[in-house]
Amino acid sequence: MSSIETGSRRSVTDSLSRSHPPKSLSYVTPGAGCTAVIVALVEGRGLAKGEIGMASFDLKRPEVILSQFSDSQTYTQVMMKLQVMQPIEVLMPSTACEAGNMTVLFKMISNMIKTANMVTVHRKYFNEAKGLSYIKELCLLEYRTVELEVSTKYYCLATAAALIKYVEYIQDAVYAPGFLKVTFQGSENTAMIDISTAENLELLSNAHNPASAQSLYGVLNHTKTPSGVCTASGRL
Repeated sequence: MSSIETGSRRSVTDSLSRSHPPKSLSYVTPGAGCTAVIVALVEGRGLAKGEIGMASFDLKRPEVILSQFSDSQTYTQVMMKLQVMQPIEVLMPSTACEAGNMTVLFKMISNMIKTANMVTVHRKYFNEAKGLSYIKELCLLEYRTVELEVSTKYYCLATAAALIKYVEYIQDAVYAPGFLKVTFQGSENTAMIDISTAENLELLSNAHNPASAQSLYGVLNHTKTPSGVCTASGRL
């Protein structure tokens, strides 16, 4: 059985079709650092170009966050969300990087989100019907209302399907029914600031010393646990 290719860009198109992933692909439990997030992204095609579906999975806690929104040609909202989440991997359909021909979004993420490995899987895994089925089966009872919020949102459901399938694959695990917290985050009532401005204003990190806590986030962050730190970062 072949293993997943390692490196800054990986393709698991063939590997995900296997029913029994190799044990060597299981991820170890993330350490004390804040970032342990995997993100799946898909963009609409044709007249739907610019419509973005996104799903994120925090490996430190059983939580999936879904979103869908219309973005500009510069993908400001996508880049800001990724900048905040600082994912370790970004999952996109193989059509985003076929035969070395990268889409604008794929290339932009590769160049600007240096912390993330780019991973591609076959487009068939971005399946909205399967995504809704996963949510109905795996979502905690108290968060079941999310089904109503996302039932007509094709792109975020498609990313949910690919993301959960991928995480189960790399973890060599199958999640029990009612195990995941699933929420939907829209773009309403939010202020968007481009990455350059956020860096210049030192909102999340110090421009002179990235390891320093002297930033707006560092000043406001008084949380004590890793989960609290991640939550505070996401709400800033």
